[in-house]
Amino acid sequence: ATLAQEAGTLVDDRGPASISPPSKASGGPVQASAPPDPASMALLDAIDTQSISLQDFAARVRMNTYDDLADETEKRFGRVYLVMPPPVGSESGPSQHRQAAIVFERSIEPSGRARERLEHFVLVDGILSDYDHEAKRLVRRRVVGPDSQRDPLRLGEGPIPLPIGQRKADILKYFEVTPAPPIPARIFKDAEGVVGLHLVPRPGSEMADARKITGIDLWVGKTNHLPIAVEIHERDGDRTSVRFFDPSINAGVDDEARRWLEAPDVDPTVWRIESK
Repeated sequence: ATLAQEAGTLVDDRGPASISPPSKASGGPVQASAPPDPASMALLDAIDTQSISLQDFAARVRMNTYDDLADETEKRFGRVYLVMPPPVGSESGPSQHRQAAIVFERSIEPSGRARERLEHFVLVDGILSDYDHEAKRLVRRRVVGPDSQRDPLRLGEGPIPLPIGQRKADILKYFEVTPAPPIPARIFKDAEGVVGLHLVPRPGSEMADARKITGIDLWVGKTNHLPIAVEIHERDGDRTSVRFFDPSINAGVDDEARRWLEAPDVDPTVWRIESK
């Protein structure tokens, strides 16, 4: 499966935190009448507050992709970067969508064989560019129109599982929320100081109807609420987990981050280029 098929992302919206529930006739997700428990609501409030002030995010990552049928796990190691759009009315630039990039530099196959392989995924202005440096293949996908208000990184729609920048209203709109189970030792060995949310797609949502995702577990630090890990569960038993190391928020965008947040052109005589 491709990275875009394996995972989704949590949404950010700098607009008001209150939204009207869609009706059943609209085909949108239906709000449940029972609210989440107080602990989950308090955690959602803390995450929402953090998201409002978010400008940029960076972390090292390990992504494990588990194939239930084969009982095998592939591990990929790299870095992830996220930059928020300028505030409404800002003259900082034309882009009103978040920019995101993930760079995988090393992988461990189910057999235990380690490989050095550079893969670069970057989302800029609604276009997802997938650079496979080993195969010299570039695939560009338009995932959102230039004038669309749709967030291309919405959970269940986007390519990269970034549990950062999510808003409380959107989570409650699209998911039933309960406390997450303790973080598994295969993801993080020390569960002390870790809290989390278990998200189940609401009936009528795109993720419930069209995708294979049955639930998402999001774990953050109890005091700083920085992301520790996210795990996505599919109906067939497959799962994708992403562990975040040394996460930083609003530390600025350095030269290394800028390098990967761009979608450079490549030599068409050397690379195979596809547009979808």
